[in-house]
Order: sequence, then structure tokens, then C-alpha cells
Amino acid sequence: MKSIRFGVALVMGFGLAGCATQQPDFLATKPIAKAPSVAPVDLPTTVVAAVPEVQAAIPAPTYQAYSQPVYQAPRYVAAAPVVRAAPVVVPQYVPIETAPVPEEQQNFENIGDLDAPAIAEVAAPVSVFEPEYQAVAAIPEVVAPAPPPVAVAPRSRSMAPIYDDPKDGKKRSPRENRIHKNKGYQRNAALRAGGLKPKVRNAYTPAFGLELEDAALARLNPSIRYDARYVKIGYPWGDVPETTGVCTDVIIRSYRTLGIDLQSLVHDDMRRAFKAYPSRRIYGLKKADPNIDHRRVVNLEAFFERTGASVPVGTSPDDFKPGDVLTWRLSGNEPHIGIVVSDRDPRTGYPLVVHNLGAGVRKDDLITLSKPEGQFRFAPDRETQLASLQLKR
Repeated sequence: MKSIRFGVALVMGFGLAGCATQQPDFLATKPIAKAPSVAPVDLPTTVVAAVPEVQAAIPAPTYQAYSQPVYQAPRYVAAAPVVRAAPVVVPQYVPIETAPVPEEQQNFENIGDLDAPAIAEVAAPVSVFEPEYQAVAAIPEVVAPAPPPVAVAPRSRSMAPIYDDPKDGKKRSPRENRIHKNKGYQRNAALRAGGLKPKVRNAYTPAFGLELEDAALARLNPSIRYDARYVKIGYPWGDVPETTGVCTDVIIRSYRTLGIDLQSLVHDDMRRAFKAYPSRRIYGLKKADPNIDHRRVVNLEAFFERTGASVPVGTSPDDFKPGDVLTWRLSGNEPHIGIVVSDRDPRTGYPLVVHNLGAGVRKDDLITLSKPEGQFRFAPDRETQLASLQLKR
């Protein structure tokens, strides 16, 4: 019985081995002979029951453990929204060609020794960032800068000779030359000389300065002939012919427009303190002369000092006010006088002066011509002015 079981197991083992080594038809290179057919054998029940033992001997297949990956939710990071549009085109800057300006048509600003073309400030270009347009640099408006202020050097002191003294002649004698050298301005000399105090009190105000300015501007007349001859005139309120005059006559006539007679005021004060005036030192006189004393610059300077009208000489344009009386030494040492007005020289910024320097009564920038020697602001008190008007009647 055991031999029969062994034989059956052996036959079944070869069968299984043949199934395991059998190749598909498309891989076979040689035909495989078919195994001889075996007639079915009726096996006992016990033999069939033994087959599971053979099958149990076949080892069970082993399986490797499979680990399922853990799903992780994606992390979302906030980002700028995607614009679904045409790609951004980088703007290209194309310089704009302009036609050159001919040299003779260029604008130049005359600024003295620094003549040069006016240079305009060019603003930074402004571009338009739009893909469908080409960016072009903006063209700024060209504005020429204002020329800087130019310092003006004082003009030459050398001028045609003038004669403030009616007794001066065109050809001076040796004595007249000595007198001319003594006409230099000595500040506060009239105060140091002493003597009786003047009766006139200074009551100057800025409002009076404006009135004196208007009176001086009313004297402008280029046809006034400069005549320095000695002329006997009336007293008080005496005057030379209206068509003639010297620099002091501009001052005298401007004050007379406001009802003030410098002829009588100066003459009365010279009689009180003759030594305080330079008439003796310069001209060798021994008493006051109402025909000529008030028409000499040196005497007007002494009178203004004695009445307290002298102020420090200005050094800038704002130091000179309308109605100020200024004195100079021109043509070497010749005295000159004029009245400041509000009009200014556009180049220097200094106020103009109404005066008579031989070309009629006009207004010029004399302050930059030569530095003034004296500066005065004089207006008599009300009582003195009323007394002067009473003498006129």
C-alpha cells in the first residue's frame, strides 16, 4: 500500500514540475513532445485524502508589509494675484532729436564781465509705464534763471570842474587854489567850535522827508543853467533868477516849497555863532553875508550839524531815506549837495539823488559815484517855520 502511495506522489510531483517549467508557445524554440496519456485510475478514498498532506508540504508564500504613505495637506502661501494679461514690456527710452539753434539766435544775459549763455535747469525725465505705449522722456519748460546781482565798482571821481562858490572863477588864482584845498569836510567841526546854541530846533519826521522828496522832484529841469556868479539878492526869501542856479539852489528852493527859508535861518545862526562856520577859515570873511552864505555847501553842513540834523553816513541802499540831504567832495575837493528820493538805480539798488552838476536839475545815482561825506535830516520846528513864513509876508 505504501508503494502505491509513493508512486502516485511521484507522478503528481513530475506533473507539477512540468507545469512550472513549461514556457509559452511564442518563447519556445523547439517543439515539446507531449507526455503520454495515462488512463485515469480510480483511487481509493484514502489516497485522495492524502493529497492535502503533499500540498501542505509546499511552503506558504511570504508577504512584505506595505506601509501606506500618510497624506499631508499642501501649505498655501499668499501670493500676489496673477494678472492674466500680456507680458510687461520694458520701456525703451528714445532720445528726441531737436534742431540746433543757430549761434546768432541764442539768448545771452549781459551780467557785466561774466557774459555767458543763460543755463536752464533740466528736470528729471518722466516716463509712462504702459505696455501699449512707448515711454518718451518728458521735455521740461526751459526758463532762464534771473541774473545774479552784479557789484558795480564806483565810477571815477574825476569829473568836469564844478564851482559851488559863486565867487569861484574858471581860472583860479593862487589864493583861490589855497581856498579850494581848505574846503574839505570836517565832521562835527561846527559843534567843536562852540558859541551860542542855535534858536532853531530840529523836528524832522519821515513824513516830512516824503514832502521834501516831492518838492525836490518838482525841481527837475534840465534847462536850468549852471551859473556860479556872485549876485546880490533880496532878504529874506531872496533868490537868483529862476533859470539859473547851482547845486545849493536845489536845496534852498525845495525847502522854500514847504515854507522854509534857509537864507534867513542860516544868516541868523551865523550872526549868533560866526566862529562855528568855516567862512573865516576858508574865505577869510569877518561877518555874515545874506547874499551868499546860504548858497555855500560848507555853511549848510555847519548849520545842519548845529541843529542836530547830522546822521552817520549810510553804507547800504536802505540807509538812505527819502528827503535825506547828502554832501560830497567831487572834482578832487569841490563840495556838492543833493536830496535823496525813492527812485532807485536798477543795477545798483541805491536811491537816486536830485541835484545840479552843470547839466540842469536831474536825478542820478551819485552814491555809487562817490561816497558821501555828510548825511543830514533837517526840518525846523513849527514855531520857526511860522516865523519864517511871517517874514515872507
